[in-house]
Amino acid sequence: MNKTLKISALLSGAVILGSAVVPVTASAAKYKTINWTESANVGTMDPSKTTAAIDFNYLQAIGEGLYRMDKTGEPKLAGATSVDKSDDGLTLTYHLRDMKWSNGDDVTADDYVYGWQRTNDPKTASQYAYLYSGIKNADAVQDGDKPVTDLGVKAIDDHTLEVTLDRPMPQLESVLTMATFEPQNKKFVDKVGKKYGTAAKYTLSNGPYTMKGWTGSNNKFSLVKNSDYWDAKTVKSPKISIQTIKDQNTGYNLYKSKKADYTTLSPDQYKASKNKKDYTVIAQASTAFLEFNENKKPLENTNIRKALSKSIDRKTMASKILGGTGTPATSFTSTKLAKDPETGKDYAKVAGDKEAVGYDLKEAKKLWKQGLKETGKKKVTLQYLTDDTDAAKRSAQFIQSQMEKLPGLKVTIKTVPFKQRISLSDDKKFDMVQTIWGADYADPSTFLDLYTSDSSFNNGSWKNTDYDNAMKAAKTTDVNDETKRYADYAKAEKILQDDAAVAPVYYQAKPSLLNTKVKGVVSNTVGAPFDWKWAYKK
Repeated sequence: MNKTLKISALLSGAVILGSAVVPVTASAAKYKTINWTESANVGTMDPSKTTAAIDFNYLQAIGEGLYRMDKTGEPKLAGATSVDKSDDGLTLTYHLRDMKWSNGDDVTADDYVYGWQRTNDPKTASQYAYLYSGIKNADAVQDGDKPVTDLGVKAIDDHTLEVTLDRPMPQLESVLTMATFEPQNKKFVDKVGKKYGTAAKYTLSNGPYTMKGWTGSNNKFSLVKNSDYWDAKTVKSPKISIQTIKDQNTGYNLYKSKKADYTTLSPDQYKASKNKKDYTVIAQASTAFLEFNENKKPLENTNIRKALSKSIDRKTMASKILGGTGTPATSFTSTKLAKDPETGKDYAKVAGDKEAVGYDLKEAKKLWKQGLKETGKKKVTLQYLTDDTDAAKRSAQFIQSQMEKLPGLKVTIKTVPFKQRISLSDDKKFDMVQTIWGADYADPSTFLDLYTSDSSFNNGSWKNTDYDNAMKAAKTTDVNDETKRYADYAKAEKILQDDAAVAPVYYQAKPSLLNTKVKGVVSNTVGAPFDWKWAYKK
Protein backbone atom coordinates (compact mmCIF):
# COMPACT_ATOMS: atom_id res chain seq x y z
CA MET A 1 0.00 0.00 0.00
CA ASN A 2 1.02 3.64 -0.19
CA LYS A 3 3.50 4.85 2.34
CA THR A 4 3.26 8.53 3.38
CA LEU A 5 6.42 10.22 4.60
CA LYS A 6 6.24 13.63 6.28
CA ILE A 7 8.68 16.49 6.59
CA SER A 8 9.37 17.48 10.17
CA ALA A 9 7.05 20.30 11.35
CA LEU A 10 5.08 20.05 8.11
CA LEU A 11 2.10 18.05 6.95
CA SER A 12 3.16 18.21 3.33
CA GLY A 13 5.25 15.47 1.85
CA ALA A 14 5.34 12.84 -0.84
CA VAL A 15 3.70 9.51 -1.46
CA ILE A 16 5.60 6.86 -3.35
CA LEU A 17 2.97 5.18 -5.50
CA GLY A 18 3.22 1.41 -5.72
CA SER A 19 3.92 -1.17 -3.02
CA ALA A 20 7.37 -1.33 -1.48
CA VAL A 21 9.91 -3.37 -3.41
CA VAL A 22 13.63 -4.03 -3.25
CA PRO A 23 15.35 -1.50 -5.57
CA VAL A 24 16.43 -2.93 -8.91
CA THR A 25 19.35 -1.44 -10.84
CA ALA A 26 18.69 -0.27 -14.38
CA SER A 27 21.10 -2.85 -15.78
CA ALA A 28 19.40 -5.79 -14.06
CA ALA A 29 16.19 -5.69 -16.02
CA LYS A 30 14.47 -4.02 -18.93
CA TYR A 31 11.73 -1.55 -18.16
CA LYS A 32 8.58 -0.88 -20.14
CA THR A 33 6.87 2.31 -21.26
CA ILE A 34 4.53 3.81 -18.67
CA ASN A 35 1.24 4.96 -20.20
CA TRP A 36 -0.09 7.99 -18.30
CA THR A 37 -3.30 9.99 -18.71
CA GLU A 38 -3.95 13.67 -17.96
CA SER A 39 -7.25 15.55 -17.76
CA ALA A 40 -6.01 18.70 -19.55
CA ASN A 41 -3.49 19.66 -22.21
CA VAL A 42 -0.10 21.15 -21.48
CA GLY A 43 -0.19 24.95 -21.66
CA THR A 44 3.45 25.99 -21.95
CA MET A 45 6.92 24.64 -21.29
CA ASP A 46 8.36 28.11 -20.71
CA PRO A 47 9.45 28.12 -17.03
CA SER A 48 8.94 31.89 -16.88
CA LYS A 49 5.35 31.83 -18.13
CA THR A 50 3.70 28.70 -16.79
CA THR A 51 1.01 28.79 -14.09
CA ALA A 52 -0.59 25.33 -14.25
CA ALA A 53 0.13 22.23 -12.17
CA ILE A 54 0.11 20.06 -15.30
CA ASP A 55 2.84 22.22 -16.85
CA PHE A 56 4.91 21.98 -13.68
CA ASN A 57 4.77 18.18 -13.89
CA TYR A 58 6.54 18.22 -17.23
CA LEU A 59 8.87 21.13 -16.52
CA GLN A 60 10.09 19.16 -13.52
CA ALA A 61 10.46 16.06 -15.71
CA ILE A 62 12.69 17.86 -18.22
CA GLY A 63 14.36 20.34 -15.86
CA GLU A 64 16.64 20.50 -12.84
CA GLY A 65 17.03 23.55 -10.61
CA LEU A 66 19.17 24.10 -7.53
CA TYR A 67 16.81 21.93 -5.47
CA ARG A 68 14.45 19.04 -6.15
CA MET A 69 11.93 17.36 -3.87
CA ASP A 70 13.26 13.92 -2.95
CA LYS A 71 11.17 10.76 -2.59
CA THR A 72 10.05 11.85 0.91
CA GLY A 73 8.86 15.27 -0.24
CA GLU A 74 11.80 17.11 1.30
CA PRO A 75 13.78 19.69 -0.75
CA LYS A 76 17.30 18.47 -1.49
CA LEU A 77 20.16 20.00 -3.44
CA ALA A 78 20.02 18.83 -7.06
CA GLY A 79 21.64 21.17 -9.59
CA ALA A 80 23.96 22.30 -6.80
CA THR A 81 26.27 20.11 -4.73
CA SER A 82 26.56 22.44 -1.74
CA VAL A 83 25.67 25.89 -0.44
CA ASP A 84 27.57 28.34 1.77
CA LYS A 85 25.50 30.73 3.90
CA SER A 86 26.66 34.05 5.30
CA ASP A 87 26.38 34.70 9.04
CA ASP A 88 23.27 36.85 8.56
CA GLY A 89 21.74 34.24 6.23
CA LEU A 90 21.19 36.77 3.45
CA THR A 91 23.95 35.69 1.07
CA LEU A 92 23.90 32.15 -0.33
CA THR A 93 26.67 30.77 -2.49
CA TYR A 94 25.74 27.68 -4.50
CA HIS A 95 28.36 25.36 -5.96
CA LEU A 96 26.93 23.86 -9.12
CA ARG A 97 27.46 20.31 -10.32
CA ASP A 98 28.56 19.45 -13.86
CA MET A 99 25.42 19.26 -16.02
CA LYS A 100 24.63 19.43 -19.71
CA TRP A 101 21.72 20.67 -21.75
CA SER A 102 20.16 18.25 -24.19
CA ASN A 103 21.81 20.21 -27.05
CA GLY A 104 25.25 19.49 -25.59
CA ASP A 105 25.89 22.88 -23.96
CA ASP A 106 27.18 23.01 -20.40
CA VAL A 107 24.75 24.26 -17.75
CA THR A 108 26.46 27.24 -16.10
CA ALA A 109 25.74 29.80 -13.41
CA ASP A 110 24.97 32.27 -16.20
CA ASP A 111 21.99 30.07 -17.18
CA TYR A 112 20.51 30.58 -13.73
CA VAL A 113 21.17 34.31 -13.84
CA TYR A 114 19.53 34.58 -17.25
CA GLY A 115 16.50 32.44 -16.34
CA TRP A 116 15.89 34.31 -13.09
CA GLN A 117 16.31 37.71 -14.70
CA ARG A 118 14.03 36.76 -17.57
CA THR A 119 11.28 35.67 -15.16
CA ASN A 120 11.54 38.92 -13.19
CA ASP A 121 11.69 41.15 -16.27
CA PRO A 122 8.34 43.02 -16.48
CA LYS A 123 8.39 42.44 -20.26
CA THR A 124 8.02 38.70 -19.66
CA ALA A 125 4.87 39.28 -17.58
CA SER A 126 5.49 36.17 -15.49
CA GLN A 127 2.69 35.54 -13.01
CA TYR A 128 5.01 33.36 -10.96
CA ALA A 129 7.64 36.09 -10.57
CA TYR A 130 6.00 36.90 -7.22
CA LEU A 131 7.77 33.84 -5.77
CA TYR A 132 11.02 35.81 -6.04
CA SER A 133 9.84 38.40 -3.52
CA GLY A 134 12.52 38.42 -0.82
CA ILE A 135 15.39 37.94 -3.25
CA LYS A 136 17.26 41.24 -3.42
CA ASN A 137 15.51 43.88 -5.55
CA ALA A 138 13.03 41.38 -7.02
CA ASP A 139 10.00 43.53 -6.15
CA ALA A 140 11.61 46.68 -7.58
CA VAL A 141 12.67 44.86 -10.76
CA GLN A 142 9.18 43.49 -11.31
CA ASP A 143 7.72 46.98 -10.78
CA GLY A 144 10.10 48.39 -13.38
CA ASP A 145 11.89 50.57 -10.80
CA LYS A 146 15.24 48.82 -11.22
CA PRO A 147 16.91 46.99 -14.12
CA VAL A 148 16.95 43.18 -14.15
CA THR A 149 20.71 43.31 -13.65
CA ASP A 150 20.06 44.54 -10.08
CA LEU A 151 18.31 41.27 -9.16
CA GLY A 152 20.16 39.51 -6.33
CA VAL A 153 21.68 36.73 -8.41
CA LYS A 154 25.24 36.69 -9.76
CA ALA A 155 27.54 34.23 -11.53
CA ILE A 156 30.90 34.21 -9.72
CA ASP A 157 32.19 31.71 -12.28
CA ASP A 158 30.69 28.91 -14.39
CA HIS A 159 30.09 26.70 -11.36
CA THR A 160 29.42 29.26 -8.60
CA LEU A 161 26.14 31.14 -8.16
CA GLU A 162 25.63 33.84 -5.54
CA VAL A 163 22.10 34.67 -4.36
CA THR A 164 21.43 37.69 -2.14
CA LEU A 165 18.23 38.20 -0.14
CA ASP A 166 16.49 41.37 1.02
CA ARG A 167 15.09 39.56 4.02
CA PRO A 168 15.01 36.08 5.52
CA MET A 169 12.92 33.58 3.50
CA PRO A 170 12.01 30.61 5.77
CA GLN A 171 10.40 28.81 2.82
CA LEU A 172 13.27 29.39 0.38
CA GLU A 173 14.48 25.80 -0.11
CA SER A 174 10.96 24.58 -0.85
CA VAL A 175 10.34 27.54 -3.19
CA LEU A 176 13.55 26.82 -5.13
CA THR A 177 12.23 23.39 -6.13
CA MET A 178 9.72 25.15 -8.42
CA ALA A 179 10.35 25.12 -12.18
CA THR A 180 10.16 28.92 -12.09
CA PHE A 181 13.71 28.83 -10.71
CA GLU A 182 15.18 26.40 -13.24
CA PRO A 183 18.07 27.64 -15.41
CA GLN A 184 17.42 28.72 -19.00
CA ASN A 185 19.83 28.62 -21.95
CA LYS A 186 19.95 32.16 -23.38
CA LYS A 187 21.45 31.07 -26.69
CA PHE A 188 18.59 28.62 -27.24
CA VAL A 189 15.87 31.05 -26.11
CA ASP A 190 17.22 33.77 -28.40
CA LYS A 191 17.36 31.31 -31.30
CA VAL A 192 13.72 30.15 -31.07
CA GLY A 193 12.35 33.50 -29.87
CA LYS A 194 8.64 33.66 -29.11
CA LYS A 195 8.27 29.95 -29.89
CA TYR A 196 10.23 29.04 -26.75
CA GLY A 197 8.25 26.48 -24.74
CA THR A 198 5.40 26.25 -27.25
CA ALA A 199 6.28 22.77 -28.58
CA ALA A 200 8.70 19.96 -27.75
CA LYS A 201 11.21 21.06 -30.40
CA TYR A 202 11.31 24.47 -28.74
CA THR A 203 12.25 23.07 -25.32
CA LEU A 204 15.62 22.18 -23.87
CA SER A 205 16.23 19.65 -21.11
CA ASN A 206 18.73 19.35 -18.29
CA GLY A 207 16.51 16.99 -16.27
CA PRO A 208 15.65 13.28 -16.11
CA TYR A 209 13.69 13.28 -19.41
CA THR A 210 13.39 15.08 -22.71
CA MET A 211 10.02 15.90 -24.26
CA LYS A 212 9.11 14.40 -27.64
CA GLY A 213 6.07 14.75 -29.91
CA TRP A 214 4.31 17.67 -28.26
CA THR A 215 3.19 20.16 -30.93
CA GLY A 216 1.68 22.68 -28.54
CA SER A 217 -1.92 21.56 -28.94
CA ASN A 218 -1.98 17.78 -29.46
CA ASN A 219 -3.23 15.23 -26.95
CA LYS A 220 -0.30 12.79 -27.09
CA PHE A 221 3.43 13.15 -26.43
CA SER A 222 6.25 11.36 -24.63
CA LEU A 223 8.92 11.83 -22.02
CA VAL A 224 12.09 10.00 -23.06
CA LYS A 225 14.99 9.25 -20.70
CA ASN A 226 17.73 11.86 -20.97
CA SER A 227 21.03 9.96 -21.18
CA ASP A 228 22.93 13.22 -20.51
CA TYR A 229 21.17 13.84 -17.18
CA TRP A 230 23.69 13.99 -14.32
CA ASP A 231 21.78 11.30 -12.37
CA ALA A 232 20.75 9.20 -15.38
CA LYS A 233 21.69 5.99 -13.55
CA THR A 234 18.73 6.57 -11.21
CA VAL A 235 16.22 6.99 -14.06
CA LYS A 236 14.90 3.53 -14.94
CA SER A 237 11.96 4.25 -17.23
CA PRO A 238 12.96 4.58 -20.90
CA LYS A 239 9.73 6.33 -21.86
CA ILE A 240 6.53 7.74 -20.40
CA SER A 241 3.71 8.10 -22.91
CA ILE A 242 1.22 10.86 -22.05
CA GLN A 243 -2.34 11.16 -23.34
CA THR A 244 -4.92 13.83 -22.50
CA ILE A 245 -8.29 12.28 -21.65
CA LYS A 246 -11.04 14.74 -20.69
CA ASP A 247 -13.76 12.08 -20.61
CA GLN A 248 -13.25 9.94 -17.50
CA ASN A 249 -15.18 7.06 -19.04
CA THR A 250 -12.64 6.96 -21.88
CA GLY A 251 -9.75 6.97 -19.42
CA TYR A 252 -11.38 4.24 -17.35
CA ASN A 253 -11.94 2.06 -20.42
CA LEU A 254 -8.36 2.57 -21.61
CA TYR A 255 -7.14 1.50 -18.18
CA LYS A 256 -9.38 -1.55 -18.10
CA SER A 257 -8.14 -2.58 -21.54
CA LYS A 258 -4.51 -2.19 -20.30
CA LYS A 259 -3.82 0.70 -22.67
CA ALA A 260 -3.28 3.09 -19.76
CA ASP A 261 -1.40 2.57 -16.50
CA TYR A 262 -2.97 5.49 -14.65
CA THR A 263 -6.33 7.25 -14.72
CA THR A 264 -8.43 9.36 -12.37
CA LEU A 265 -11.91 8.21 -11.39
CA SER A 266 -15.39 9.69 -11.57
CA PRO A 267 -17.65 9.27 -8.50
CA ASP A 268 -19.32 6.16 -9.98
CA GLN A 269 -15.95 4.67 -10.94
CA TYR A 270 -14.63 5.45 -7.46
CA LYS A 271 -17.44 3.46 -5.86
CA ALA A 272 -16.74 0.49 -8.12
CA SER A 273 -12.96 0.62 -7.60
CA LYS A 274 -12.25 1.74 -4.03
CA ASN A 275 -11.69 -1.80 -2.70
CA LYS A 276 -9.35 -2.94 -5.50
CA LYS A 277 -5.61 -3.35 -5.04
CA ASP A 278 -4.77 -0.90 -7.82
CA TYR A 279 -6.92 1.84 -6.26
CA THR A 280 -5.04 4.80 -4.80
CA VAL A 281 -5.84 8.32 -3.60
CA ILE A 282 -3.48 11.07 -4.72
CA ALA A 283 -3.34 13.41 -1.73
CA GLN A 284 -2.85 17.09 -2.50
CA ALA A 285 -2.50 20.39 -0.66
CA SER A 286 -5.07 21.81 -3.02
CA THR A 287 -8.26 23.88 -2.70
CA ALA A 288 -11.07 24.24 -5.23
CA PHE A 289 -12.71 27.64 -4.92
CA LEU A 290 -14.86 30.20 -6.68
CA GLU A 291 -13.32 33.54 -7.54
CA PHE A 292 -15.64 36.52 -7.91
CA ASN A 293 -14.87 39.33 -10.35
CA GLU A 294 -15.44 42.47 -8.30
CA ASN A 295 -15.29 44.58 -11.46
CA LYS A 296 -18.65 43.05 -12.41
CA LYS A 297 -21.81 44.29 -10.68
CA PRO A 298 -23.16 43.28 -8.21
CA LEU A 299 -20.15 41.16 -7.17
CA GLU A 300 -18.41 44.18 -5.67
CA ASN A 301 -20.97 43.88 -2.85
CA THR A 302 -19.78 41.86 0.16
CA ASN A 303 -23.25 40.60 1.08
CA ILE A 304 -23.81 39.33 -2.46
CA ARG A 305 -20.56 37.37 -2.34
CA LYS A 306 -21.33 36.01 1.13
CA ALA A 307 -24.77 34.89 -0.02
CA LEU A 308 -23.36 33.07 -3.02
CA SER A 309 -20.80 31.28 -0.84
CA LYS A 310 -23.30 30.32 1.86
CA SER A 311 -25.75 28.92 -0.71
CA ILE A 312 -23.40 26.00 -1.50
CA ASP A 313 -24.01 22.78 0.46
CA ARG A 314 -20.42 21.58 0.52
CA LYS A 315 -21.14 18.37 2.44
CA THR A 316 -23.73 17.20 -0.08
CA MET A 317 -21.42 18.17 -2.89
CA ALA A 318 -18.57 16.12 -1.40
CA SER A 319 -20.69 13.00 -0.89
CA LYS A 320 -22.99 13.12 -3.93
CA ILE A 321 -21.03 14.94 -6.61
CA LEU A 322 -17.32 14.59 -5.81
CA GLY A 323 -17.54 10.97 -4.70
CA GLY A 324 -14.18 10.68 -2.98
CA THR A 325 -12.44 13.47 -4.90
CA GLY A 326 -12.74 16.10 -2.19
CA THR A 327 -13.77 17.07 1.32
CA PRO A 328 -15.68 20.25 2.33
CA ALA A 329 -13.42 23.29 2.71
CA THR A 330 -13.58 25.59 5.74
CA SER A 331 -10.59 27.72 4.74
CA PHE A 332 -8.92 28.99 1.60
CA THR A 333 -5.53 27.58 2.60
CA SER A 334 -5.58 23.84 2.05
CA THR A 335 -5.18 21.02 4.50
CA LYS A 336 -2.07 18.79 4.24
CA LEU A 337 0.15 21.85 3.87
CA ALA A 338 1.65 22.83 7.22
CA LYS A 339 1.30 22.56 10.98
CA ASP A 340 0.36 25.50 13.16
CA PRO A 341 3.42 26.06 15.41
CA GLU A 342 1.27 27.04 18.40
CA THR A 343 -1.00 23.98 18.44
CA GLY A 344 0.80 21.41 16.29
CA LYS A 345 -2.43 20.89 14.34
CA ASP A 346 -3.05 21.18 10.62
CA TYR A 347 -2.92 24.94 9.98
CA ALA A 348 -6.00 24.90 7.73
CA LYS A 349 -8.09 23.33 10.47
CA VAL A 350 -6.90 25.93 12.98
CA ALA A 351 -7.53 28.85 10.60
CA GLY A 352 -10.77 27.47 9.15
CA ASP A 353 -14.16 28.96 10.01
CA LYS A 354 -17.29 26.87 9.43
CA GLU A 355 -19.48 29.91 10.05
CA ALA A 356 -17.82 32.12 7.44
CA VAL A 357 -17.18 29.27 4.99
CA GLY A 358 -20.18 27.00 5.29
CA TYR A 359 -23.71 26.23 4.13
CA ASP A 360 -26.62 28.21 5.53
CA LEU A 361 -29.38 28.77 2.97
CA LYS A 362 -31.57 30.81 5.33
CA GLU A 363 -28.70 33.19 6.07
CA ALA A 364 -27.70 33.20 2.39
CA LYS A 365 -31.19 34.39 1.37
CA LYS A 366 -31.10 37.10 4.03
CA LEU A 367 -27.71 38.36 2.86
CA TRP A 368 -28.83 38.13 -0.79
CA LYS A 369 -31.90 40.25 -0.11
CA GLN A 370 -29.77 42.82 1.70
CA GLY A 371 -27.18 42.82 -1.09
CA LEU A 372 -29.82 43.34 -3.78
CA LYS A 373 -31.20 46.30 -1.83
CA GLU A 374 -27.72 47.81 -1.45
CA THR A 375 -26.98 47.46 -5.16
CA GLY A 376 -30.44 48.45 -6.42
CA LYS A 377 -30.94 45.09 -8.17
CA LYS A 378 -34.06 42.93 -8.36
CA LYS A 379 -32.79 40.22 -10.69
CA VAL A 380 -29.25 39.10 -11.42
CA THR A 381 -27.72 36.87 -14.10
CA LEU A 382 -24.19 35.59 -13.47
CA GLN A 383 -22.00 33.48 -15.70
CA TYR A 384 -20.06 30.59 -14.16
CA LEU A 385 -16.81 29.87 -16.01
CA THR A 386 -15.22 26.42 -15.72
CA ASP A 387 -13.22 23.77 -17.54
CA ASP A 388 -14.75 21.39 -20.08
CA THR A 389 -13.86 18.21 -18.19
CA ASP A 390 -16.51 15.83 -16.86
CA ALA A 391 -15.62 16.58 -13.24
CA ALA A 392 -15.72 20.36 -13.72
CA LYS A 393 -19.10 20.16 -15.46
CA ARG A 394 -20.58 18.07 -12.64
CA SER A 395 -19.38 20.56 -10.04
CA ALA A 396 -20.66 23.54 -12.03
CA GLN A 397 -24.12 22.05 -12.48
CA PHE A 398 -24.43 21.31 -8.77
CA ILE A 399 -23.30 24.79 -7.71
CA GLN A 400 -25.64 26.32 -10.31
CA SER A 401 -28.57 24.44 -8.75
CA GLN A 402 -27.54 25.61 -5.28
CA MET A 403 -27.09 29.28 -6.14
CA GLU A 404 -30.35 29.50 -8.07
CA LYS A 405 -32.20 28.93 -4.79
CA LEU A 406 -31.46 32.61 -4.16
CA PRO A 407 -34.52 34.61 -5.35
CA GLY A 408 -34.00 36.46 -8.61
CA LEU A 409 -30.69 34.79 -9.51
CA LYS A 410 -29.99 33.00 -12.78
CA VAL A 411 -26.62 31.25 -13.26
CA THR A 412 -25.40 30.28 -16.72
CA ILE A 413 -22.46 27.92 -17.24
CA LYS A 414 -19.67 28.48 -19.72
CA THR A 415 -17.33 25.51 -20.26
CA VAL A 416 -14.05 26.00 -22.10
CA PRO A 417 -10.75 24.12 -22.47
CA PHE A 418 -8.36 24.53 -19.53
CA LYS A 419 -5.97 26.78 -21.44
CA GLN A 420 -8.79 29.13 -22.43
CA ARG A 421 -10.15 29.23 -18.89
CA ILE A 422 -6.72 30.35 -17.65
CA SER A 423 -6.57 33.03 -20.35
CA LEU A 424 -10.08 34.34 -19.62
CA SER A 425 -9.29 34.42 -15.90
CA ASP A 426 -6.05 36.34 -16.46
CA ASP A 427 -7.91 38.83 -18.67
CA LYS A 428 -10.65 39.22 -16.01
CA LYS A 429 -13.30 38.12 -18.51
CA PHE A 430 -15.55 36.26 -16.08
CA ASP A 431 -18.23 36.79 -13.44
CA MET A 432 -17.45 33.72 -11.35
CA VAL A 433 -14.75 31.17 -12.15
CA GLN A 434 -13.98 27.83 -10.56
CA THR A 435 -10.29 27.50 -9.86
CA ILE A 436 -8.19 24.85 -8.18
CA TRP A 437 -5.01 26.07 -6.54
CA GLY A 438 -2.34 23.59 -5.50
CA ALA A 439 0.38 24.61 -3.07
CA ASP A 440 3.73 25.47 -4.63
CA TYR A 441 5.65 25.12 -1.37
CA ALA A 442 5.00 24.14 2.25
CA ASP A 443 3.87 27.45 3.79
CA PRO A 444 0.44 29.18 4.03
CA SER A 445 1.80 32.11 2.02
CA THR A 446 1.62 29.94 -1.11
CA PHE A 447 -2.16 30.46 -0.89
CA LEU A 448 -2.48 33.79 0.92
CA ASP A 449 -0.02 35.69 -1.29
CA LEU A 450 -2.50 35.26 -4.15
CA TYR A 451 -4.87 37.88 -2.75
CA THR A 452 -2.64 40.79 -1.80
CA SER A 453 -3.66 43.90 -3.72
CA ASP A 454 -0.65 43.73 -6.05
CA SER A 455 -0.73 39.98 -6.75
CA SER A 456 -0.70 38.98 -10.41
CA PHE A 457 -3.04 36.10 -9.50
CA ASN A 458 -5.68 38.38 -7.96
CA ASN A 459 -7.95 38.13 -11.01
CA GLY A 460 -11.03 39.10 -9.01
CA SER A 461 -9.45 42.48 -8.09
CA TRP A 462 -10.29 42.10 -4.39
CA LYS A 463 -8.44 44.57 -2.15
CA ASN A 464 -8.20 44.93 1.62
CA THR A 465 -5.62 47.10 3.42
CA ASP A 466 -5.75 45.08 6.66
CA TYR A 467 -5.11 41.91 4.69
CA ASP A 468 -2.13 43.47 2.92
CA ASN A 469 -0.71 44.67 6.24
CA ALA A 470 -1.01 41.22 7.84
CA MET A 471 0.78 39.60 4.91
CA LYS A 472 3.46 42.31 4.99
CA ALA A 473 4.08 41.70 8.70
CA ALA A 474 4.55 37.97 8.02
CA LYS A 475 7.31 38.81 5.55
CA THR A 476 9.04 41.58 7.52
CA THR A 477 8.70 42.29 11.23
CA ASP A 478 7.56 38.76 12.13
CA VAL A 479 9.48 36.75 9.54
CA ASN A 480 11.94 35.21 12.05
CA ASP A 481 9.28 34.36 14.65
CA GLU A 482 7.33 31.35 13.39
CA THR A 483 4.52 31.74 15.94
CA LYS A 484 3.94 35.41 15.08
CA ARG A 485 4.26 34.73 11.37
CA TYR A 486 1.54 32.07 11.49
CA ALA A 487 -0.63 34.38 13.61
CA ASP A 488 -0.33 36.93 10.78
CA TYR A 489 -1.42 34.27 8.31
CA ALA A 490 -4.41 33.35 10.49
CA LYS A 491 -5.41 37.03 10.70
CA ALA A 492 -5.22 37.36 6.91
CA GLU A 493 -7.20 34.14 6.45
CA LYS A 494 -9.99 35.46 8.69
CA ILE A 495 -10.19 38.73 6.73
CA LEU A 496 -10.39 36.79 3.47
CA GLN A 497 -13.16 34.58 4.83
CA ASP A 498 -15.19 37.36 6.48
CA ASP A 499 -15.16 39.46 3.32
CA ALA A 500 -15.92 36.46 1.04
CA ALA A 501 -13.08 37.44 -1.27
CA VAL A 502 -13.38 33.92 -2.65
CA ALA A 503 -15.64 30.97 -1.85
CA PRO A 504 -13.59 27.91 -0.85
CA VAL A 505 -15.56 24.82 -1.84
CA TYR A 506 -13.49 21.69 -1.25
CA TYR A 507 -10.02 20.35 -0.58
CA GLN A 508 -9.06 18.21 -3.53
CA ALA A 509 -7.95 14.60 -3.65
CA LYS A 510 -7.71 12.36 -6.69
CA PRO A 511 -9.09 8.82 -6.43
CA SER A 512 -7.24 6.95 -9.14
CA LEU A 513 -6.25 3.61 -10.57
CA LEU A 514 -2.54 2.86 -10.93
CA ASN A 515 -1.21 -0.33 -12.49
CA THR A 516 0.44 -2.33 -9.70
CA LYS A 517 3.36 -3.02 -12.05
CA VAL A 518 4.23 0.68 -12.01
CA LYS A 519 6.53 1.54 -9.11
CA GLY A 520 8.29 4.61 -7.80
CA VAL A 521 6.02 7.42 -9.04
CA VAL A 522 6.30 10.17 -6.42
CA SER A 523 3.17 12.16 -5.63
CA ASN A 524 3.89 15.50 -3.95
CA THR A 525 1.29 17.41 -1.95
CA VAL A 526 3.09 20.66 -2.87
CA GLY A 527 4.73 21.83 -6.09
CA ALA A 528 4.54 19.59 -9.15
CA PRO A 529 1.95 16.86 -8.39
CA PHE A 530 4.02 14.02 -9.89
CA ASP A 531 7.71 13.24 -10.29
CA TRP A 532 8.67 10.32 -12.54
CA LYS A 533 12.42 10.45 -11.89
CA TRP A 534 12.24 7.22 -9.85
CA ALA A 535 9.34 5.60 -11.75
CA TYR A 536 9.49 2.31 -13.65
CA LYS A 537 7.30 -0.47 -14.98
CA LYS A 538 8.60 -4.02 -15.20
